[in-house]
Amino acid sequence: MMLNALSKAIAAAVACGAISVVNGVAVTRGNDSSVAYYSGGFPTPVIRPSFDPYSDDPAYNPHLNSPDVDSDELCKRGKTHEDLDANGNGNWYCQKIDQVIYKKVTSHGPYDEVVGMDDKTGRCDFKPREVQGELGPFNEPMSLVFRGPLRLKQFSIYLPNGDGSFRRTGEYHAASQTRKGIMFLGNYGGQGSGTNGFFGASLSYVRPDGLGGASGPSIIHDAQLVSHSEFIVTTDQPCDDSCGYRRPGAVTYKGFGGSARVFMFEFAMPDEPERNQDPDKNGNKPAIWMLNSLQEPAIWLLNSRIPNTAQYYKCNCWNFECGELDLFKILYPGQVKALSAFHLGGEGKSAGDANWLQRPTGGPINDGARFGGSLSASQVEGLKAKSGLVSEYVYPNH
Repeated sequence: MMLNALSKAIAAAVACGAISVVNGVAVTRGNDSSVAYYSGGFPTPVIRPSFDPYSDDPAYNPHLNSPDVDSDELCKRGKTHEDLDANGNGNWYCQKIDQVIYKKVTSHGPYDEVVGMDDKTGRCDFKPREVQGELGPFNEPMSLVFRGPLRLKQFSIYLPNGDGSFRRTGEYHAASQTRKGIMFLGNYGGQGSGTNGFFGASLSYVRPDGLGGASGPSIIHDAQLVSHSEFIVTTDQPCDDSCGYRRPGAVTYKGFGGSARVFMFEFAMPDEPERNQDPDKNGNKPAIWMLNSLQEPAIWLLNSRIPNTAQYYKCNCWNFECGELDLFKILYPGQVKALSAFHLGGEGKSAGDANWLQRPTGGPINDGARFGGSLSASQVEGLKAKSGLVSEYVYPNH
């Protein structure tokens, strides 16, 4: 049964939308290898890890029936300053949690979108774009980004049917090398496809190992992706004017849009200690696209207008509050505490809960469970349900 497969296979889930009691976004993790993400149209998120969050056995689910706790209250129980560089800068970590809910996540004004690019002169033109609807701009089409070290076994994307159930519109399954309704891309323009110029490498098709460009569509291989691999997932529908401006010559496909979206993943983030890189004497670390030994795996969502122009150059809308959601991100080489954050402030400023999730370093589960072609209304409600030690974080008003 699909419900049994869910209880066995889901190690993490993220939900944006109508969560019971609260409206918003949720992320959960159950048994060290998978993630599901539910995205809807209401201003709030959630995160949950390393046991079966639906178990009613108190010995197995230690936080059964635990009340929600304010994020600040959890941090008052204790916090550590880790990942320090030579200047004493680092990251704060509070308590290990099973779920985090972000409330009141929304932008309160327009953002500047790119409307023109000149790869010869470096000219980049912007104009204001109004943010509409609740949870805006996260209700706009989004692209998924994956960074190694990562072992991605499968994921599926679901959209609502209108009766509370969801239908699958996209699927990747590593073992069978299945790719349906999705496209794998990367910032490797000039390597077989895409373009390269003043703004760096554009979007292109990506190699199966996520380490370079390709001349046409491919499927990410059934093997571990190393630290410096990175790829983007979109729908398999080529962009049109609904995507907004796209960099000339870039390979662009439509992002995942709609008022409600469910993303389900099965993955692990293995440790690669031989690739850990200490900061230099000034506390600086090379950028991810320049370094072949960085060990900071991550899964995040970007407003599709960002990679469609120049993800790693300032000619995009990221600095102007068009939206990034870090679902599950390691911020320092070798760290095992994953954080989440929203980037909605000016210049990409972020706000996120310092309470953390356990990084799933073990191998993905191998029970043969494969995500199904649909989710019933009750299964969707199960993905949105709150359980475990829940941290509530009120997103600041930027």
